[in-house]
Amino acid sequence: MKNTTKTLAVFAAYFGIMLVTGCGGKDTAPTPANCSANSQKVVDAAVVYGGAPTKANCEAYKNTVRDFYKSCANFYSAADKKSLDEFLAEPCPN
Repeated sequence: MKNTTKTLAVFAAYFGIMLVTGCGGKDTAPTPANCSANSQKVVDAAVVYGGAPTKANCEAYKNTVRDFYKSCANFYSAADKKSLDEFLAEPCPN
């Protein structure tokens, strides 16, 4: 449980930084509007999952992370992509 909470905190911080720095008005990503909207969805899902760490909330959080990842794909380095792929492949706790 501690590891899941730590992972959640790290990714919430990461997406917060990406929201502030990555999805601005000068964005050239394929879908900048989706990038911005999905970043807020990630933050909202992280708050829900942090408050009630159930398997369903974990899956919902991962789905929003996946959507954000796809809509802002140009903002990631290879290391970031690998880390996100590993996070998304990790099963949610029961």
